[in-house]
Amino acid sequence: SVSGERRSLCISPMATENVTAEEPAAAEAAPALAPEDGEKEVAENALQENIQRKGQTAYYYAHAHRVDAPKWDGQEEPRLLERRSPSASAEAPTVVQRQIKKYAWNDEKAKVKLYIGLDEVGQVAEGGVKVDYTSTTATLSITSVAGPVYVLSLLNLYDTIEEATFRQKPDKVILTLKKASSFAWHDLKKAGAN
Repeated sequence: SVSGERRSLCISPMATENVTAEEPAAAEAAPALAPEDGEKEVAENALQENIQRKGQTAYYYAHAHRVDAPKWDGQEEPRLLERRSPSASAEAPTVVQRQIKKYAWNDEKAKVKLYIGLDEVGQVAEGGVKVDYTSTTATLSITSVAGPVYVLSLLNLYDTIEEATFRQKPDKVILTLKKASSFAWHDLKKAGAN
């Protein structure tokens, strides 16, 4: 064949392309596209090669993000990823608790009511009143907007209770202890209890 001779090469039934005999050899020898000067990284796979060639317009551009996580070593055992210093937990604010010492109580037939004034507490936080109880104890916690938690702990009650509930009023909290048996309490706590 003569070097200037042209041939018609059919690539698909619908399209034809005029190529010289020497052009296909030159096209095969040339690399796909060399990375730009700023890109020093060689493509690891076809996906990365596509992203390098087409940049932000690549179909797989969303996959261009590199994961900073350590490579998986094939081990399924859990491992420590991060260790925090003990000083980080020490920075957490400590909750200040104060004992409620002033209250009044009233013995009724089926229940005992305690009246706790909020003069000392001040404004109560939203959802700041909580009561915990067992059959012989009751603990009332009042969280003020200012921060401290005011606690009334009633250990060793005079007799057993079935339930402890509270009602919050603007100036006081009423703690109601439902008695297990209906008889008069002469004291709120058993004799000798703190």
